[in-house]
Amino acid sequence: MDSMPAPSSPPPATTLTSILKALGDEFQELGLFAEQLQTVLSPALLRIANDPDCHRNVQMLDLLSQRLHALSAFVCSVGGTVPNDWEIDSSFALSAVTLSDLAWRLQGVQTAAEHHQAGALELF
Repeated sequence: MDSMPAPSSPPPATTLTSILKALGDEFQELGLFAEQLQTVLSPALLRIANDPDCHRNVQMLDLLSQRLHALSAFVCSVGGTVPNDWEIDSSFALSAVTLSDLAWRLQGVQTAAEHHQAGALELF
């Protein structure tokens, strides 16, 4: 569960490069999560290797990881080509982001690590 409050008033304009970088970083981190899932789940799934669906699911984890890494590289590359002074109002798009930690990072205000107090326990 995401207990951090959502950004109350996003800045009126955010540079497109910072938004694209934040998106690229999110894709990269999700790709790493998918790799970790693959590492943890693959041995267990291979134990029941007689099931062809199981093999496809293991392969889907690998494909998920590869696609997320590719999206990260693409978004970061596009962000590198956009002029630094291009700005957009991201408030409407941010209002659709229901995970407050993610909304904070996409807004560029602060990271979850900066927001959470040391030793705070987050349950879900």
